[in-house]
Amino acid sequence: MNVRNLHRARTTAGIIAVIMLLAVTFCVHRVYAAAGMSEFQTVKQIRYTKSAAWLFQEPNASAPKAVKLKKSRKVRVTGISKAGWSRVYDSKKTYYIRSGRLSRNNGYLVAIDAGHQRKGNPSKEPIGPGAKKRKAKVSSGATGTSTGIPEYKLTLKMAKKLKKELVSRGYKVKLIRAKHNVNISNSRRAKIANKAGADVFIRIHANSSTDSGVKGALTISPTAENKYCKKISKKCRGLSRAVLSEFCEVTGAKNRGVMYTDTMSGINWSKVPVTIVEMGFLSNPKEDKKMNRSVRYQNKMAKGMANGIDRFLKRT
Repeated sequence: MNVRNLHRARTTAGIIAVIMLLAVTFCVHRVYAAAGMSEFQTVKQIRYTKSAAWLFQEPNASAPKAVKLKKSRKVRVTGISKAGWSRVYDSKKTYYIRSGRLSRNNGYLVAIDAGHQRKGNPSKEPIGPGAKKRKAKVSSGATGTSTGIPEYKLTLKMAKKLKKELVSRGYKVKLIRAKHNVNISNSRRAKIANKAGADVFIRIHANSSTDSGVKGALTISPTAENKYCKKISKKCRGLSRAVLSEFCEVTGAKNRGVMYTDTMSGINWSKVPVTIVEMGFLSNPKEDKKMNRSVRYQNKMAKGMANGIDRFLKRT
């Protein structure tokens, strides 16, 4: 065999080897794809479990199960595959879960009522379904003794901050009002939350007292004997305690405890767990300034309320 023929033979053999290598690679890839082991596209996503779900050690339904997650559990997705699997990083380990078990939302809806409005409505309404007792539909609220800022402006600002915080945690949010110039009675506010199918109804307020030295936060809940929302009264108490505890933990505000009353129409008309959050006293110069002027403190208040909602829904 001359040199030219030898070179041609070697070239042909090389081409055949490359073709065989490509064929083997293709077959291996098909096998892995069929087993759910296709390549993962790198991503950085936060997702939530739609219901209780398992993390697997490999992207294969036949693979050993590793960790069982509860509904609404937050997971950090690092990769997704066309085979329908997500690669997640949990507790410093890598696992796999069916992508269909995850959602952008955590499955919960929170209704937020920014207390009061620009102008009060003195017309009266029943304090609860079928009640003979009536009270004003809605008042305009208190005013900061130091800042001069009315309560209705503070509550809307905080409602929007709380919404932003909750959305970042995967919640869907329904704002009862998004502007000041509205005319929405307290009973109607509860009905809006009911119709939306909210899992939690948070009513944001600020307190006031004739004593400028009084300070601190409290929440308001129906009593166990409340005849208008008896079915949810226990959950309302749990929500009120959770939100107040976390709010005071984050903000450092004085914990004034849960106040129990059956006179609040915005609570009595509710069919979903509800609490009123009195964030602090506008009649106290220092608390007024913190609540109305300090963005840092406002962010803490929003975080505290969100932590309380997480705790109530057992997401922590």
